[in-house]
Amino acid sequence: MLCGKTLNQRLTSLGAAFQHRFTATKTVVGTAARQIHQSTFARDVQPYILPKIQFDQPLVKPEEKRPNVMKIIERESLARADVDGRSKLFVRRAHPKDRLCAGDVVFVETFNSMSDTSATSSFTGVCIAIYRRGIDTSFILRNMVLNVGVEVRFMAYSPLMKRIEIIQKAKKSKRAKLFYLRENPGRTFQLKALKKMAKSAASTATKK
Repeated sequence: MLCGKTLNQRLTSLGAAFQHRFTATKTVVGTAARQIHQSTFARDVQPYILPKIQFDQPLVKPEEKRPNVMKIIERESLARADVDGRSKLFVRRAHPKDRLCAGDVVFVETFNSMSDTSATSSFTGVCIAIYRRGIDTSFILRNMVLNVGVEVRFMAYSPLMKRIEIIQKAKKSKRAKLFYLRENPGRTFQLKALKKMAKSAASTATKK
């Protein structure tokens, strides 16, 4: 059995030894990190990647007294994704001639992959629905392919989206969603633009 004094002496000696070893390893690690840091800067190589500054100031509206951080992030992401000004097509309060509406005949061209930008695919159809949700804005196009109804949903701000072109504007429509075209597939081909596209596709197929 150890008395109180000897136990305290041993504990203090162990603490002093541990502190000595800790300071020694700390100095060794510090000198090694300093050498690596100096060697990397001597080669003009940064040890970390700095992102490019795209906005000098956060996109805050002047009427906002207390700006929300998530709204600022959403505006900045929209500004990055709006490469060709496609955001004007999805402004709710814009004139119907300037924005995408339900019933418009739309031509969409997309990239097949991000690595190979030369390979693209296209689709033409009637816009039957639009979902305006900021960076997640999307729309649905419907067309008849080999007498089968085909619907494709496109993300407006996807990096795979190459271009969006309105071929024919719809007449005044009282509905925001044209889901009744699913039950009446023949009404889709009453549009002049789709008839022209079908005739051109058939003529090219016969020539080949």
